[in-house]
Order: sequence, then C-alpha cells, then structure tokens
Amino acid sequence: MTSAIFWGYVHIILFVFWLGAELGVFVSTALMRRARMNYEARAALLKVATITHVVPRVCFALILPVGIELTGAINVYPLTPGLQTASWAISAVWLLIIIAHVRAAGFPAASTLRHLDLFFKAVAGLGFVVYGLNSLATGAPIDETWFATKLFLVGLVFWTTIAVDLCFRPFFAPFAELERYGPTPEREEAIVRAATHTMMAMVALYLLLAAIAFVGKVKPF
Repeated sequence: MTSAIFWGYVHIILFVFWLGAELGVFVSTALMRRARMNYEARAALLKVATITHVVPRVCFALILPVGIELTGAINVYPLTPGLQTASWAISAVWLLIIIAHVRAAGFPAASTLRHLDLFFKAVAGLGFVVYGLNSLATGAPIDETWFATKLFLVGLVFWTTIAVDLCFRPFFAPFAELERYGPTPEREEAIVRAATHTMMAMVALYLLLAAIAFVGKVKPF
C-alpha cells in the first residue's frame, strides 16, 4: 500500500465519520424545536446532540495533519518535515482543548476553552482563505487551481463551524428557562429560532464539505 492510498483512505474515513455524526446532530436539533415534546425528551435530545458533536470536532482536528500528509503523498506541494511535525503538534493541542472543553462542561473553565477553540478556528480559517485566494490570484505558492480552491473552501469550513457554535449559543438560555418556569410562546420562539439558524449553518457546512470532496476527487480546474 502506497502512502497516497493510506492517507487518502484515512482522509475519507474522517469525512465519513464527520458527516455521519453531523447528521445525527442535525436531526436532534430539528426534533428539539418541537414544542409538543415534553422537556425531558428534548433535554435527552440535547444531550445526544452535545455528545455526538464531539465526533466531528475530533475529525476536524485530525483532518488537518492527515490532509497535509496526503498533500505530500500525492506530490501536490512539497512538504518539509518541520511542516508535517507542526501540523501534528497543532492537531494534538487542538484535540487536548476539545477534550478539556468536554470534561469542563458545567464549570467556568469551559467558557475559556470554548473561546480558545473559536479563536483558533478563526485564525486558522483566515490563514487558509488568504493562502487559497492568493494562490488563485497569483498562482503562488500553489499553482494547482483545484488545490488552491480546496484550501480556500477549507478556510470557509473553519468559519462555518464557528457560525454553527454561535447560532446555537442563544438556544441554552430559553431552554433552561423552559425547565424552571415552563413553556411560553416567547421561549419557544427563541428556541426554534436558535435551532433553525443552527441548522442553516450546518447545511452550509454540508455543502462546503461536499464541494471540497468534489474538488479534491474530480479536480475540475
């Protein structure tokens, strides 16, 4: 088995687990909008969505170094050992942040870890977008149009995952009030609005991932 086949296989597996888990989160979020469901059932769906969402986060963190290894294996861009080592180191730190965030749920540290995760995604997304757009505009440092396009789309994925998080954040306050004080039209409207905005951001994420897979496999440019 060549390294290109191996890293290509791992890359596909990570995409499959990412999309599969995100579908579970999407369905759970859609069901949580139903006001006719009792609070306990909706709370159980929220727990399922929260736990399941860890899988896409882990896959995303691993796709970064795996993608770089695949890039070198198919000779699209010359890699240095330093770049490969740095990508795995960044991925390891990112995974530690994700794990720490999950374990800190309900504690003050969770907010700090969440903001740290969002900050990293914002900066990484900017780097990929700028790198991809500059390569598309000038042909350097990436002269393969399809690969430059893929890098640009990856940058958008970083930002879209931030959008998913920000869209879902307003869900928690009215949902907590639902348990304490019971349902009202205003609370249900806020819950539905946050869940719907989250689902829209997730659809954008699905489309971006589909576009990345298409560009990477078909190489239309």
